[in-house]
Amino acid sequence: MEKGRVLLLSAGTVFVLAVVSILSLEAQGVEEAQANAAVRADVVKIDAMKALGALELPPVTFLHDKHTAAVEKAGKDCKSCHLEKDGKLVVKYMREKDTSSAEVKTIYHKNCIGCHTDLADKGQKTGPLDGDCRSCHDAKSKIVSAKQPAGFNNALHFRHTETKEIPSALKGESGDAAKDNCDRCHHEFNKETKKTFYAKGKEDSCRSCHLDKATKESRSMAEASHASCVNCHLSLAKAGKKETGPVQCAGCHGKEAQEKTAAKNKEAVAKAPEGAKLIRRGQPELTIMSIDKPAEGAKPLAMSPAVFNHKAHEKNVDTCRSCHHKGMQACNTCHSVAGKKEGGFVQLEQAMHRATAKQSCVGCHNTKKADPKCAGCHDLMKARKNPAGESCKKCHIGGKVSAAAEPGSMPAYWNMKPEEKAAAAQALVSGRADKADIYGIDDIPEKVVIKSLVNEYEASEMPHRKIVLKMAGNMKDSKMSGVFHADPGTLCQACHHNSPASKKPPKCANCHAAKAFDEKTPGRPGLKAAYHGQCMGCHKSIALKKPLNTDCAGCHKERKK
Repeated sequence: MEKGRVLLLSAGTVFVLAVVSILSLEAQGVEEAQANAAVRADVVKIDAMKALGALELPPVTFLHDKHTAAVEKAGKDCKSCHLEKDGKLVVKYMREKDTSSAEVKTIYHKNCIGCHTDLADKGQKTGPLDGDCRSCHDAKSKIVSAKQPAGFNNALHFRHTETKEIPSALKGESGDAAKDNCDRCHHEFNKETKKTFYAKGKEDSCRSCHLDKATKESRSMAEASHASCVNCHLSLAKAGKKETGPVQCAGCHGKEAQEKTAAKNKEAVAKAPEGAKLIRRGQPELTIMSIDKPAEGAKPLAMSPAVFNHKAHEKNVDTCRSCHHKGMQACNTCHSVAGKKEGGFVQLEQAMHRATAKQSCVGCHNTKKADPKCAGCHDLMKARKNPAGESCKKCHIGGKVSAAAEPGSMPAYWNMKPEEKAAAAQALVSGRADKADIYGIDDIPEKVVIKSLVNEYEASEMPHRKIVLKMAGNMKDSKMSGVFHADPGTLCQACHHNSPASKKPPKCANCHAAKAFDEKTPGRPGLKAAYHGQCMGCHKSIALKKPLNTDCAGCHKERKK
């Protein structure tokens, strides 16, 4: 009996020690994994076979730049892993297209493990060998991807079209390379010949054909961009060009590389000659945006056309897709007055004015107003459901547009030719003020002393003129601010809200009662709440550090008792 008890205690002790050991080893493994965790921009998940059927094992985490460096060190190039067709590398690994799950699996195992085996036989450090399945197919890889989305913005497009390193493949009238090199990237697909061709004047966004996922006629955007961009960069490097563009993952998808590219883009745009277009397309610099032709029997809307400046906008947005979605068609191609299937049944008015949509005019302008330079005023104006009527007229400029009217309807803007719309837009915008204005210095009080609620604190002296001049300075370089703040009284209305613009707006106490609650106007804050809500709200929105919006003595000193 005693002996059995001892054996039981011994077994229990061994079990506890085993559990502790296992937990310790597991904890140690987690710590080592965390310590060895790598953050890289070249992480590629090899999971192409899932399109051919369910995966037997987890996807492989592949480090592309690491392998590229090893291949170069061995005196080889990209063709060690990629096939070549028509002088260009194929993006897929060791194949032109996916066939069957078994065949693709064999391609990966035969070539990857085969390469590792050859290196191991030579006594060189290499990757996993045959049988080390979980070394590649690791569901809990300790490699963390830091890959940043790579975009082709307007400035980068400008650098590509202006460079002499990428001449056109077409001949001009003189027999030399054509001036524009658009043919090097842009193309259309001929369904009969199954080949691409360049269509001058019809250049469109890459994403108008190449979607996130491949279709029967088009490769995915990722595959198309890698095939086109990387192959071009490789050919430039082979030709000994100075500016070749990146061929490593980190060169496009790494944060540091993207910061360097952004700096070069900014420099290139700054050096651009006057009148240069970042995107050289056939669209006019100015045009009018109007409704499409009403459906048969539908009553037309009396909407004044809105003037739109392509040239001004392309320098203030990253890409054309900031406004357009996939292609470069006019907005009313998909967004009609009633709404179309092509536009997700989003009506034209919504597409232009929806405040929460980044691709609408109003939505985009709202993101600009979120800048701390503007937010002090505009954050406090968010409660307004509809913009002031005067704001509408900044875009929908009044004036006669020469457009023939169809019987019983408004002027038929939809029948106007592009050059006619451009001329009409120029005529409408010629008289529009586009510089922010304020009242004369002598009409702006230097200080405003707020003493109506003096109690625990001294009167507050607000440097009124200094604040006005600072806000005016914040928007002097903004064309958009210039258009919407051309009236000198507009700026005043940020604080003097619900008051007509004038040199001498009414005092706050004219509307806000001294007592905290007025039964006659229950929804209106008292004078103290109005002062603090307006001033503190502004300080918070512009991230003002001195005085902080919670620093009472920063605005009015405490009274001596």
